[in-house]
Amino acid sequence: MASLLVQWAGMEFIQLLLYFLTILIRLLNFAVFARIILSWLPHLQHEHNAIVTFIHDVTEPFFLFVKIIPHRIGMLDISAIYVIILLEILTFLVQSLSGTLLSLI
Repeated sequence: MASLLVQWAGMEFIQLLLYFLTILIRLLNFAVFARIILSWLPHLQHEHNAIVTFIHDVTEPFFLFVKIIPHRIGMLDISAIYVIILLEILTFLVQSLSGTLLSLI
């Protein structure tokens, strides 16, 4: 009985962790959208604005990751679309893993 309780508590922790990852990915998605909007406002693009710097620092690793893929169509930079697709795939994988774990209980 005790081992079953420990196993259940472990599954609850994993579910909580996967839920936290889903929320984190959603927040990153919002940060990418904020970066897109901020890119249209060049007067905010300086290092003295803490919010802009934070959004840039949080999203930059994802943008660097997708820069290896051709990301320009003429003068249009579509790297943000790649990042959003990548984050959606990560969300799908986390939610699929969560569903798989629920079916094991």
